[in-house]
Amino acid sequence: MVIGLDGATFDLIQPLMDAGKMPNLVKMASEGVKAKLRSTILPLSPPAWTSFLTGKNPGSHGIYDFAVRAEGSYEFRPTTSLDQKSRTMWDVVGENGGHSLMVNVPLTYPPTAFRGSMISGFPTPTELGDWTHPPELLKKLEKQFGSVNIHKPKVLYRKGREREITDETNQITKLQTRVVKYLMDDSDWDLAVSVFDATDVIGHYFWAYLDPKHPKYDPKMAGPVREMVEEVHVELDRAIGDLSAAVGPDTLKLVMSDHGFGPVYYGVYINNWLLQESYMKFRRDLAVRARYFAFRHGLNVYNLLRLARKLRLVKSIESAYSAKSMALRFLDLISLSLKDIDWAQTTVYSAGNMGQLYLNLEGREPNGIVKPEDAKRLVAELVAKIKALEDPATGKIMFDAVFAGEDVFRGPQSAVGPDVVFLDQQMIYAAHRMFELGSSRLVTPHPIYSGNHKMEGILLGSGPQVKRNGAPDGFIPNLIDLAPSILRVLGCPLPGGMDGRALDELFVWPETTGRPGWAPESARIQQTIRKLSSQRSI
Repeated sequence: MVIGLDGATFDLIQPLMDAGKMPNLVKMASEGVKAKLRSTILPLSPPAWTSFLTGKNPGSHGIYDFAVRAEGSYEFRPTTSLDQKSRTMWDVVGENGGHSLMVNVPLTYPPTAFRGSMISGFPTPTELGDWTHPPELLKKLEKQFGSVNIHKPKVLYRKGREREITDETNQITKLQTRVVKYLMDDSDWDLAVSVFDATDVIGHYFWAYLDPKHPKYDPKMAGPVREMVEEVHVELDRAIGDLSAAVGPDTLKLVMSDHGFGPVYYGVYINNWLLQESYMKFRRDLAVRARYFAFRHGLNVYNLLRLARKLRLVKSIESAYSAKSMALRFLDLISLSLKDIDWAQTTVYSAGNMGQLYLNLEGREPNGIVKPEDAKRLVAELVAKIKALEDPATGKIMFDAVFAGEDVFRGPQSAVGPDVVFLDQQMIYAAHRMFELGSSRLVTPHPIYSGNHKMEGILLGSGPQVKRNGAPDGFIPNLIDLAPSILRVLGCPLPGGMDGRALDELFVWPETTGRPGWAPESARIQQTIRKLSSQRSI
């Protein structure tokens, strides 16, 4: 059983464990293993959770971000599970005769057929009613629980809604726990994965009140919000305890996160730098010149998004990621965008949640002008310049981890990935998450979040399959190592092509391979025993 805490970090969890406020995690750590867990580059939920599910890097599975370039164009569309090109853990478990439960794992919409059950995760258009497998599962769950919408809170954050978001988040955690317990009890399963969104929600929205140095820090709100953050973690710990008790001591139990979290101060609009450096140019027709004039004088997404939220054109997180969002269509119509670029004179452009750079490559982009033989030189030039890029206001170097795409992504899908990726590992600076030409400035206060993703998440585990002496000092496993480790614990032959490895440092392996349920301790057999015991008269 895997319990995912999206964006959980020991920076918040460890003090609560030390204070005895997360006793179930304390128990798990004392009986098994506790370690940091290194995320994908970049630490974004779509590639991270997909890498967890496949044991592969984005160059193999093809998921890089919440959006993907539409083939044959410069436009981006929302990424879905159909863009994923590799076999998942549930595929391998099914091929070996087992069953899986997948609950709220990000980027699993739309659900596809497999041996098991699924409630798809963020982003899911819940209004469509097609987010479970099998399809009839939704009605079954609604009959049992009423609403089973266990996805992120629907409201976008604004100051003053902290209590509302905390209460809704905790209610979702409670409901999801009940749903998962019901699904585990209702079926024979070999692998169960349930991802809780609560830590990601509060990390993005509340971090300004956890960091006295944060530009958005409010000392009057700091105390109450800290208590809310504690409430959310205590509720998650209670869920971990309930689910652990439900599967018993002989089941392998893992608690992990796809990435960590920390404060983010500033948004960086990297296309403005590309314009300044003449890597990018706009068309010169009258309409574009008018939009550019307005852009330079404040009619840009940074300002318009706030207006759109006040006018309730953006009502939810899901709507912000929807290609049909009224807000996005409105903003696209009146503000400067990538559609206004003169591609015949543009060699590089930035698109994505962390400012990823793409060459306007001949033979790949529709109007590519960078010749393949010049690509390596241009990428090296960009890497060197981004490493030296300074905040104009302070002179501070903004990004300390800068990579050529070919040095990070390996596999048949690497060609569709970005050519340069970069991040500030402290996440003080983050390339703006969604709108590539959001502001006429290079750096602004981050317009949406006060917290953002970091590279190091969490991993805790207990059960007879976990070595009791814990992780070696300083050992940090990778997210892609979990799939091969879980499959090997289940006794499944590992498929070829995995980039991760089974973690000999942390786990005890079965002596044989084959169908999941390799030992009497399997969750399926234990469930049967518990059901028979509960039916026995006393």
